[in-house]
Amino acid sequence: MRRRTPTCGFISDFIIMRLSLASQHLLVLLSVLSLTNPSSTTTTDPSVNTTTTTAQPWTAPAVFYPFGLAAGDTEHVETGGESYYSVGLSTPFKFFGRTYNQIYVNYNGLLTFNVPSTSGPYSPTRGAEDFIAALWNDFDDDYSGVFSYQQYTNGSVLTRATQDINQYFSQVNINAAWVFVVTWRYALQPDPAILFQVVLISGSGQSYFLMNYGDCAVLYGQLEAGYDTINSTSYFVIPDSTNGNYQNLKNTTNVNVPGRWAFNAWAAPAIFYLFGSAAGDTEYSLTSDEGYVPVSFSIPYTFFDNTYNSLYVHFNGLLTFNQPEPASGPNYNPTRGAEDFIAALWSDLDDYYSCFFSYQQYTNGSVLTRATHDINQYFPQMNFTASWVFVVTWKYGPQQNPAILLQVVLVSGGDLSFFLMNYGDCATISEQMEAGYDTINSIYHFVIPDSTNGNYQNLKNTTNVNVPGRWAFIAGNESVTTTPTTTFPSVDTTTAQPWTAPAVFYPFGLAAGDTEHVETGGESYYSVGLSTPFKFFGRTYNQIYVNYNGLLTFNVPSTSGPYSPTRGAEDFIAALWNDFDDYYYGVFSYQQYTNGSVLTRATQDINQYFSQVNINAAWVFVVTWRYALQPDPAILFQVVLISGSGQSYFLMNYGDCAVLYGQLEAGYDTINSTSYFVIPDSTNGNYQNLKNTSNVNVPGRWAFNAWAAPAIFYLFGSAAGDTEYSLTSDEGYVPVSFSIPYTFFGNTYNSLYVHFNGLLTFNQPQPASGPNYNPTRGAEDFIAALWSDLDDYYSCFFSYQQYTNGSVLTRATHDINQYFPQMNFTASWVFVVTWKYGPQQNPAILFQVVLISGGNLSFFLMNYGDLAVIYEQTEAGYDTINSIYHFVIPDSNNSNYQNLKNTTNVNVPGRWAFIAGNGSVSTTTTAQPWTAPAIFYPFGSAARDAERLISGDEAYESVALSTPYTFFGRTYNSLYVHYNGLITFNQPQPASGPYYYVTRGAEDFIAPLWSDLDDMGWMGKYWYQQYTSGSVLTRATQDINWYFPQMNFTASWVFVVTWDFVATSDVNSFIHHSAQAITFQGVLISGGNLSFFLIHYGDCAIIYDQVEAGYDTINSIHHFVIPGSNVGYSLPNLKNTSNVNVPGRWAFMGGSENVVGLQMRLQSFSDLTKKEDIETVLQQIKQELVNRELSSSVEMKLRKIKKTQP
Repeated sequence: MRRRTPTCGFISDFIIMRLSLASQHLLVLLSVLSLTNPSSTTTTDPSVNTTTTTAQPWTAPAVFYPFGLAAGDTEHVETGGESYYSVGLSTPFKFFGRTYNQIYVNYNGLLTFNVPSTSGPYSPTRGAEDFIAALWNDFDDDYSGVFSYQQYTNGSVLTRATQDINQYFSQVNINAAWVFVVTWRYALQPDPAILFQVVLISGSGQSYFLMNYGDCAVLYGQLEAGYDTINSTSYFVIPDSTNGNYQNLKNTTNVNVPGRWAFNAWAAPAIFYLFGSAAGDTEYSLTSDEGYVPVSFSIPYTFFDNTYNSLYVHFNGLLTFNQPEPASGPNYNPTRGAEDFIAALWSDLDDYYSCFFSYQQYTNGSVLTRATHDINQYFPQMNFTASWVFVVTWKYGPQQNPAILLQVVLVSGGDLSFFLMNYGDCATISEQMEAGYDTINSIYHFVIPDSTNGNYQNLKNTTNVNVPGRWAFIAGNESVTTTPTTTFPSVDTTTAQPWTAPAVFYPFGLAAGDTEHVETGGESYYSVGLSTPFKFFGRTYNQIYVNYNGLLTFNVPSTSGPYSPTRGAEDFIAALWNDFDDYYYGVFSYQQYTNGSVLTRATQDINQYFSQVNINAAWVFVVTWRYALQPDPAILFQVVLISGSGQSYFLMNYGDCAVLYGQLEAGYDTINSTSYFVIPDSTNGNYQNLKNTSNVNVPGRWAFNAWAAPAIFYLFGSAAGDTEYSLTSDEGYVPVSFSIPYTFFGNTYNSLYVHFNGLLTFNQPQPASGPNYNPTRGAEDFIAALWSDLDDYYSCFFSYQQYTNGSVLTRATHDINQYFPQMNFTASWVFVVTWKYGPQQNPAILFQVVLISGGNLSFFLMNYGDLAVIYEQTEAGYDTINSIYHFVIPDSNNSNYQNLKNTTNVNVPGRWAFIAGNGSVSTTTTAQPWTAPAIFYPFGSAARDAERLISGDEAYESVALSTPYTFFGRTYNSLYVHYNGLITFNQPQPASGPYYYVTRGAEDFIAPLWSDLDDMGWMGKYWYQQYTSGSVLTRATQDINWYFPQMNFTASWVFVVTWDFVATSDVNSFIHHSAQAITFQGVLISGGNLSFFLIHYGDCAIIYDQVEAGYDTINSIHHFVIPGSNVGYSLPNLKNTSNVNVPGRWAFMGGSENVVGLQMRLQSFSDLTKKEDIETVLQQIKQELVNRELSSSVEMKLRKIKKTQP
C-alpha cells in the first residue's frame, strides 16, 4: 500500500488490487468513500482469498494519555472562531496558590481558569490571568480541528498519572485521585498535522500538570507554550515555542522523556511573603523532637511593651521571645500569661509531619516596601514606614506541595511594631492546637477563633483585615493610640442592681444562646448563612456579613468607616457604623429563630407598627453589638431582621452610646440607592440621643419595611405621582387617553384600556375574566402583562402615568438602545402601568408594562417581580388583530409562572422587551431599490434564479442536483429547500422551527437561519440556482482558496439559495426593503473530491421565536451552532459575525473523499473483463470491509482497469 502525503486536512490512500485469472490478470485501482479507516490489516472472505501489506493505523506518540471518542472524551469539532468551552471540575484543582472549580478549554490551544481566552498569545510576565498555554496560536485562521477532554477519578489513567508524577518528582509521594486530560488535534483527522495535550493531575493534596507534544505543522503568527499566573508570581515559557523552532517541541522535555514537560502547580498563596532558598532564607529541617532555633535581631523589636533583641523559632509553629517553650503543643489557651509568644499554629506537628522552616531579616528593598503598603492598608491612621521586617515560614509534609503552610511577618518602623499571620493549606492535625498571641500576665492576648474549635483547616479563609488567610495585629501598647486619653469612657451608675438592656431589645448574648465573638481590634466580620432567605429591597440574600464596626452587609463585607447613603455601592443596614475598633474592645452576638416566643414578639411588633399588613413571622435574626465595660456596655445597639408571609422588615434598637470619634452613621442603603434612609441624629453630632429617637413612637426603636420592587421596575405608585385605582368591581377596567398616539404593530391608537386582570387592550375592552385563548385567534390588539382572574383572589391596585420629559424618558431611551442597538432611538413618550395584588406594602404579585415611543418607532417592556399562587389559567404575551404578530412568554401558561421574574429575552432577569412597530418602522431613507451586501452571490430574477413566493404552511421544495454533493461523508443527488430557512438532504423537515439544538443528530442539514419565518406574516421569497460554469465558479474558487489556502481547490459546481423576508404586505416596500427585513443566503460549493458551504447574512430583524443557524449531521458527528444565532434578539448582529474575518460570512468545509485501501491477491472463476463481474467482486470487498468495522455507508468505485500479462 502506498500512502500519499496528507494535505488539506484529508487522507488519500490508494488501493492497488492485483486480480489474477487463469487466462488474464487485471490491475484494479479502487477508492473507498468513508469517514473512517478500516482498523484491520488483513481481510478474509469465503469467496475472496486476500493477503494485505497495509500500513498500521496512525497512533499518537506513547507520551500521550488516551484521548478522543474511543477514550470516551467529550469532543468538539471546530471549523473556526475563537471558541471555548467551560468545564466544571469534579474535583477542585490548585494552580499556583489559587483553587479553581472550573476551567475554560479554548480552541486556540489554551487552558484558562479565571476568564476565557482571547485569540492570540502574549509573553508571560504580564500576569493578567492564570493559564496553561499548551500551544497558544490563532489556529482557527489556518486549520480546522478537534479538541476533546475527559475527567477521571478512578481506573488505569490514575494509575499511570501516579507513576508519572512519582517518577518525575522523586521527593513526593502522590496517589492521583483526579486527572483531567484535554487534547487538541488540527488538520488531517485522524492523522493530525498538529497534536498536543495537557494533563492536570491532583491527589494527596498536591497538583501537577503535564504537557505532551506530537507533530506540529507550519503555524502562522505569534505562538507560545508554557504557563503564567496572575501577577506572574510563577511563569515559564518552553524555549522552542517562541524562537521559531516549535516543530521540534516533540523532541524537547524537562523530564528526559521526549515530547513531555512536567510541572508542579503548587505555589504559596499570594498573601505570603517570599520565602525559602529562592528568597535567600536560612533554612532548617527537623533534627530533634520539639526543637527550636534562637535568632538574633539586627534591630530590636517591641512586642506589647517589651523590647527584644532575639526570639526562638520552634518547629511546632511557635515564636517565643523571653524563653523557649518546651511544651510540644499548647497546654493552655492564652490567658495564663507566663510568656510573650506568637502562635502561628501551635501544635505537636513534628510528631506527624516532616518539618522545614526558614527565616530572613530585611532592612531594605522590596520586602520593606510591601510591608509598608500592607500596614498602611490595614492601619491607615498610622502613616507608617517599615524599617525592619522578619519573615519566618513553616512547611510541613512534602516540600514541593506542603500539607501545612503558615507564616509570621514581624514589622517595625519608628516606635511602631506590627505582625502578620498568613495561612495556606492545613492538613489534618491530631493534637490540640492554637493560633493567636499572648503576653506576660496576659495583658494582651487573642485566639483566632477557628484555630481551637476543630475548624482549623478553614484558617486560610479567615481574616480580620478582609484578606482571606491573613490576620494583622498592632504589637504596641500605650505608644500606639489614636484617642486623647488612655482610659475608656464610662457610664455613670447610681445603683448596684445588675445591668439590664432597655425593654426594646430582643434577647441577646450567651444567656440567650447567641453565637458570640469577642473583638479586640481590626476591621473583622463574620459571614452568616441564613436559614431562611431574606428579601432586602428587591434582592434576596442567603447570607449576611456581621461586621464589628456596627454594620450588616449583604453582598460584600464592609470597610472600616461609613459614607453617606446615596452612593449606592452595596446593600447594607448601618446599625451604628463607626471605627469602634480604634477605641473600644467589644462583643457582637447573633442568633436565628424559626419558632418560639421571639417569633411571637416579632409578629406583634410588625403588625403594631404596620397596621395595614397581616404578617406571621416565620424567621427572625437578631444581632447585637456591645462595646466597652462588659457586661454593662458603654455602647449598645441591635438589629432585628424579620420575615414571614412573603414580607420582610427590620428593627433597629438603641441603648446607651458613649463618646465616639470619627465619622458615624445609622440607617440603610441599597445598590444604586433606590431605597435609603439616614437616622437624623446619627450624623449631626447628637448620636448619644439615639436611645430617645423613633419612627414608631417607641423610644430607641426604628422600624422599616424592607420591601421594594426589583430594580428593573420603573418608578410607580403615589410616590411617583401615578394615578391609582383599587378594585371596585369584578373584571373592571379604566380607559386612558394618550397624550401622544402610540402605534402597536401597524395600528395607531389614542387610548387604551387598563384591566384589573393584568391586561391592556387597545381597540376595545376585554370582558373575559381570564385568557380564553392563547394568542393566535386574533380578535383584538392586546398586551397581556399577566392575564388571569386575579381579582377573584387578591385585592388589586394598579397605577399609571404618562411622561413626555424628564428622567423616565432618559431611562427608556437607554433601555431601548441597549436592547435594540441598531435603532439609534430617542424616547419622546412613555406610559408606565403597574399592577399590585395582595398587601400593598409587600405585594404578593407585582408586574408592570412600559409603552415607549419616539419618532416612528414604538416598543414595550414587561417587568416581573414576585408572583404568588394563582388559581386560574394564566398567560403573558401579546396578540394582534388577525394574529399577524403574537407571542406567549413560555413560562406564563405552563404552571411555572412564578418563575417569570427569572425569565427574559434581553438578558435582564424579569424583563421582556419587544418592538411594536410594523411597516412604519423603516430602516431606509431612500426610494432606491434595495441591494444585498457585497458578500452575497448573485440572486433573484436578475441572476435568472428559480423564484418562489413564500406562502406559509412549512412548505419546502425538492431540488435535483446536477452534480452530486458530499456533506460530511454522505453524497446526495438532491436536497430540500425549506421556506423556514433550512436545507435538508436525506429527508424534508416538517417542523416549523428548530425543535432541537444541533447535536441531536437525526439528519443532515444546513440551517442558514432556521425559524418559523413563514408564519410571521411578512412577505417572503426565496431563489435558487445551480452553476457548473462561469463567473460564479471563478468567485467560489477564489473564496475557498482564500479561506482554505492549503486546498488548491477548483470549484466545478455551485448551488446558491437566498431567502428574503420583509415586514410588509406591499410589493413596493418589499422591493425597497422599506420595513424590517431578514435576508440570508446559503452557497454550496464542490470540486474534485472536496465540498464546502458558505452562509451569508444581511439585515436580520429580531425574531420572537426559537431560531438557530449552523449545521448538523446524522449522529451529530459534525455539528456547529453560529454563536448568537439561537437568541432572537441577537440576530441583528449576525451581519457583523464571521469565522473568516469577513463580516456576515461563515465558511465551512463539508467533507471530502477519504480514499482507503489495501493491496490483495484475488482468485476468481468469474470473467473480470465483464463489468457486472467486477461489480460483484467490489461488493464482496465492501462486505469484508464492513465486517471489519468500516462504515456501512462506504462506497466502492471502479477508477481504472488495466490489462497486464500473466
